[in-house]
Amino acid sequence: MKKLLLILLIAAVTTAECQTKVKNDTEYKAVPLKKDDPGFLALKDTAQRYMVRFITALNKKTPGYRFLVKSDFVENGTHEHMWSQVKIYNNGVFKGIFIDSPFDLHNIKTGDKVTIKKSGIEDWAIFDRKGLHVDGDFSDKYLKMQKL
Repeated sequence: MKKLLLILLIAAVTTAECQTKVKNDTEYKAVPLKKDDPGFLALKDTAQRYMVRFITALNKKTPGYRFLVKSDFVENGTHEHMWSQVKIYNNGVFKGIFIDSPFDLHNIKTGDKVTIKKSGIEDWAIFDRKGLHVDGDFSDKYLKMQKL
């Protein structure tokens, strides 16, 4: 009985710390980070430092390329850092479509139009016509390590 209670307790703690969603047979996990996580904040600085590369590539309008930005979405004090595909950058603002799947937020859904300030970008990524990573996505390796 004690072993069963211990297993249930471990399962409850694990579930509370890292949520999982399954969509189209793909498992997605939320990675819990502290608001002031130094590693993640350093990655945002890196993304901002190389933002000119992203904007230059976006403005070339290369057919078939995908330009993604990660930013913080907030609802009633709950934060989720999620991806949007952007098409336009003008006067410090990106415009595009939200492409992620929120775990706890209800005020945004996949396909919604978004406007995101350049200063709010936490990461960015460029993918070619074949879906291969071209540049950016600075947080990927760090977040994968946090899931372990």
